[in-house]
Amino acid sequence: MSDYLDPNNEELLKDFFSEAQMQVETLEQNILVLENEGHNRDAVDEIFRAAHTLKGGAATVEMHELSSFTHLVEDVLDAIRSDQVPVNEDVIDVLLLAIDIIKEMLDARMKGTVYHGDSSAIEQKLSAFLPEGGRHGKQGAKVASSTKSAQSGVTKAPPVTSAASQKAGKSSLTEYDILEMRQAAQEGTTVYRIAVSFNEDNVMNTVGGIQVFAALKGVSTVLRTVPDFEQLYEDIFHPVVEYYVSSNHSPDDLYRIVSIPDVTLNAEIEDLGSGGSGAKGQTIPVTSNTPTPAAVQTTVKTPSTAKKSEVVSSPEIKPEEPKESVHVDEPKGGDQETEAKRAGKDAGSILRVDSKRIDNLLNLVSETVITKATFNQISNQFGELMTQLQGTEALYREKIKDLFDRLPEYLESIQKGRTVKEIRKEISDRYGDLFTLFDPIEAGLKANIGKYRSTAQNLGRITGELQEGVMRIRMVPISQIFNRFPRLVRDLSKSLNKKVNLVIEGEETELDKSVIEDLLDPIMHSVRNCIDHGIEAPEVRLSSGKSETGTVLLKASNEGNMIIIEIADDGKGIDVEAVRAKAIERGLIHPNKELTDVEAFNLIFEPGFSTAKEITNISGRGVGLDVVRRQVEKLNGTVTVSSERGRGTRFTIKLPLTLAIIQGLLVRVGSEIYSIPITSVIESHRIKPSEIKMIDNYEVFNIRNDVISLLRLNRLFGIKTNEQREYNFVVIVGTAEKKMGLMVDSLIGEEDVVIKPLRDQFTNSPGIAGASILGDGSVSLIIDVSQLLELGLRKELEERRRREASIR
Repeated sequence: MSDYLDPNNEELLKDFFSEAQMQVETLEQNILVLENEGHNRDAVDEIFRAAHTLKGGAATVEMHELSSFTHLVEDVLDAIRSDQVPVNEDVIDVLLLAIDIIKEMLDARMKGTVYHGDSSAIEQKLSAFLPEGGRHGKQGAKVASSTKSAQSGVTKAPPVTSAASQKAGKSSLTEYDILEMRQAAQEGTTVYRIAVSFNEDNVMNTVGGIQVFAALKGVSTVLRTVPDFEQLYEDIFHPVVEYYVSSNHSPDDLYRIVSIPDVTLNAEIEDLGSGGSGAKGQTIPVTSNTPTPAAVQTTVKTPSTAKKSEVVSSPEIKPEEPKESVHVDEPKGGDQETEAKRAGKDAGSILRVDSKRIDNLLNLVSETVITKATFNQISNQFGELMTQLQGTEALYREKIKDLFDRLPEYLESIQKGRTVKEIRKEISDRYGDLFTLFDPIEAGLKANIGKYRSTAQNLGRITGELQEGVMRIRMVPISQIFNRFPRLVRDLSKSLNKKVNLVIEGEETELDKSVIEDLLDPIMHSVRNCIDHGIEAPEVRLSSGKSETGTVLLKASNEGNMIIIEIADDGKGIDVEAVRAKAIERGLIHPNKELTDVEAFNLIFEPGFSTAKEITNISGRGVGLDVVRRQVEKLNGTVTVSSERGRGTRFTIKLPLTLAIIQGLLVRVGSEIYSIPITSVIESHRIKPSEIKMIDNYEVFNIRNDVISLLRLNRLFGIKTNEQREYNFVVIVGTAEKKMGLMVDSLIGEEDVVIKPLRDQFTNSPGIAGASILGDGSVSLIIDVSQLLELGLRKELEERRRREASIR
């Protein structure tokens, strides 16, 4: 338990960061729900719970700037919940800005630093919403003043007179409990009872017990708490908490450690004896109303002076430097910073998996163990059959030898008058079992082979289900990124003075986590493009007979082993003439070229292409849709766009569900085998050399009146092969708009391919995405189709420039 509460524990920080990110998402989503449904009590309760959980977790790991700020947000949410603050646009705006600051605080901590931005303006706005406006600000001023006073001067500790302090004077454990703790403590340490009284006026009074626990954990072993630790975690204020610890530190050091400004009132420390000993201890009550006292009164009680007490003035205690204090706002050193960085980096790799999926995997593993036992049994039976075969073979050889040895005798006996019939009968009686000698082995072998085939089929089924189960564990709902867009659409529509309604469908659709991490940017750029270029201003929409509120659809669905993501709007659509004019201006097409709609739509994906008349912070630089296509092709996917003038535009992104295992078309080039992702394969052909034509020094061939450029893989990868063949195999890869024919020696077939990344000198090989190990143990390189298409286009452009230069 104590290890879990160590604020420097990497596992604790990783869990906190993962949980905190989820709570922040919950806060943001429900605040947006609250904006549209101001009286939604469920949303208010969910927001309050998320804020409270985040506050408590931040206090546990000593992120005080985060817990304090979140507590102020929690106060406003509590006021909304109790109908003291009405929900309006101003409240929502300030709450969303507060969420942004919480995100920045979390990001800073995940990078191993502390947030240094100025949040005072947001804090003042939040405090102004409270019924007692500015109460928190005054409280903060009081804390600051108290802390400053403690650091600059020495204050004498007044006597303790509160009920809480009086209650702290007596241990709530029996002598037997105390004896057990002394025996459990390490030798050479001292067992102390520390009774800490907490300030009820503190804005975070319910987490004070956890803060002191975390502080003591760094300098001692916490043996027990009263109330129990589980109760400290509840949202209940405890006036007094007793901590039983074993430590080598002095009472004065322990007092300084448990003294947290504005959190604790006083502390009483009782020496319960040394670790492993049975002697009674002494009581050292230490009281103070100041955060960091400079003088401490110590009262010592011994068994011989039970009715008397001697007051001894302890040496003056100097205030500690901030870097040595338990209550800090900066990381305590390089180790903690490293732990926080590592934990923050690993937080994004945590997967939350339904326990039913784990149970399914366990069932499959148990079936695998059973199958393994069956294979072991089959292997033993094959061994026994082999031994039986060797014995039978020896007997067979012996009988055959004996037969040949007796043949001269049989011939001689025939010459002496014995009939052939008699000789045949004798041979049959003596050697007739030679024909059935191997029958038991044959029967056993057939039965064993049948069992082997059945078990192998069963193993194939289990392996397939196990593969699917592991893939399902990697699957996460696409709602993880879809849930970020309501906030984006809200902020973007407000900045553009447009009214936009975001409709999300299919957010439960699951996708591989490795894919989903790279999918945010393409979808974000597409949504921004829809709002900025597609959706018209309210007055324009009204004049064209539309609703003043535009609609942006974000939809995900499954189609076989592919996921389809659609981003659509009901705006003005793509102006083909404007696209054509811009393309001519940038020299992308000839002025006399006639553009089809599909060609015009594809031009908007060109780098630097934009039809915006002016550059803003949202658009105009032509980097958005270029990123969309590049990122989607990197994920072995495709992106297409369709549009109707005055009706809207639709972007369709198609992606494989996972990048770990793909279906590949195996092809042979010379002695090498390559895998081409089946999602990139359009069709394959067997052509004669006479069908290959030359155009501008390029090999091409015609298929259904469509000219396809050819790329010989043996020349690209420098593989020796016989090019003088009767037939050549061509695999056409790419998309409907960009195609290329890869010429190979032969087609092997389709197979599931496990992608392994390449490292070191192989990473820069053009056209290679990774490698896979085939069933026979050989290595197959995986073709990167998008790189090959770029390589082909680059060669074509270079050849065109060279030809134009020669003409001039």
